[in-house]
Amino acid sequence: MKIAIFGTNISSDYKQKVEEVIHSFITAGFKPILHTNFKEQLQSNSNSINSSDVFTDLNETDADILISLGGDGTFLKCAHLCYKKRIPILGINFGKLGFLAQTNPNDIDSIIKLLKEKKYTLQKRTLLDFSYKNASKKVSGIGLNEITLQKSNAVKLIKLNVFVDTDFLCSFWADGVAISTPTGSTGYSLSLGSPILTPDNHSFIITPIAPHTLNIRPIIIPDDKKITIEATGDYTDFLISNDYISQTVKHNPTIHIKKSKHTISTIEFHSKNFFGTLREKLNLGMDIRK
Repeated sequence: MKIAIFGTNISSDYKQKVEEVIHSFITAGFKPILHTNFKEQLQSNSNSINSSDVFTDLNETDADILISLGGDGTFLKCAHLCYKKRIPILGINFGKLGFLAQTNPNDIDSIIKLLKEKKYTLQKRTLLDFSYKNASKKVSGIGLNEITLQKSNAVKLIKLNVFVDTDFLCSFWADGVAISTPTGSTGYSLSLGSPILTPDNHSFIITPIAPHTLNIRPIIIPDDKKITIEATGDYTDFLISNDYISQTVKHNPTIHIKKSKHTISTIEFHSKNFFGTLREKLNLGMDIRK
């Protein structure tokens, strides 16, 4: 089985463990292909790692699985790398929270065993498509977690007009707005006070970011709806972000968002499930009173 391995900023605290994980795959008979930047950053002294093939574009590989070594931020970058290739992603968590990168590097032997025996399921994750014009140039892309439109001036509010299909939803003044997928409901959306959705939920969440009034709340809509957001504001630029990528827009933007025809698949082991992850990561339902 061929595996592509991707990672980003490797701290000295994790470097040895990262190399141990890669060696475990090699010893088990997997053929790793390392992302070029990841291999250069690793600066390994290991001959087996240094002799591994490299890739910059997944479309040029025949890898069966993409392994993300890092936290949820690294996993998001993997999703942007592979969504057109439709290669499943397994996240091995070297980060902090780990909703997407769920598996523990200390469990690498059992992970390898389960992969070899194909004792896992594939969980499809919805992606968002978005588009807008910036200086008469059309910008488009995808988001696994969310698309956000925000102001750049800390002391100025912006006005947002939101439409669902052709229906006008409402207008409000705020710092911005986030459109989140079920996957993104445990990310930025969660910190904004929005509800958690299970990954197989067919919905999107529209969440105001620091609204100026209290009569606006997060709204859940079916994911077959198209969302249009118009933003206006004085003395501020606008920031449009899809996951970890941001771009500044100087004029009043109109952004169009809809469900993407693309999806990604995550590898899920039977010993892990979404509700168990919520209990583990968020202490869901735990009584912390003494």
